Amino acid sequence: MKEPLEQYVEAIESHLRARRGTEHVLSPRDFALARTWFNSGVSLATVLVGIDHAFDTGVRVSSLYFCRRAVEELLASGPRPQGRAAPSVESGPPLPEVKAVLDELLEGLLALRCPGFEPSVRRLRELTDLLSVATRPNWDYIRGKLHEIDEEISSAVMSALPAAEAAGLHEEARRAVERHRGRVDEAALEDAMRRYLVHRARERLRLPRVFL
Repeated sequence: MKEPLEQYVEAIESHLRARRGTEHVLSPRDFALARTWFNSGVSLATVLVGIDHAFDTGVRVSSLYFCRRAVEELLASGPRPQGRAAPSVESGPPLPEVKAVLDELLEGLLALRCPGFEPSVRRLRELTDLLSVATRPNWDYIRGKLHEIDEEISSAVMSALPAAEAAGLHEEARRAVERHRGRVDEAALEDAMRRYLVHRARERLRLPRVFL
């Protein structure tokens, strides 16, 4: 019987082969990337839907590495997978860069005038006030707050879309996962669909992610 990692990698290779229309074996770099996702608890469904999204957005995909951004954007659009915890990092990016992203997000939320975003607006204002006076921020604390804000926004994002647009995105998400139904775990597939839906909704509304 094959090991779970081997099955995971073979499913990725098979899907890349089908999408590219040519024989495909993961390179050492791609294998390391797949192993990292596997060890971190990233579901196969999320990887496969992410690969499809990379192809569908016009990226010239020649390896798994070219799908990395699409997969990791889906991964960010939902709860963190149950894998190894990320190590604590004391330093963070330059404060002006963080403030610029937060200001852009706050401006976008205010322009949408959606009641579902009001808690996130309050949290963002509190955090920007904190960062405006902090000389040495507690980055673990900042990361935790940004993660909470990001999840709040993702939970409310569909309510900010017009009904017809939301329905269209639901149909797009359904099509995105349907080709994998029966090939992967159903619960993981539904999770991938939710992640896809949130990711596309945030793209439509131009609401950048704020995790570090």
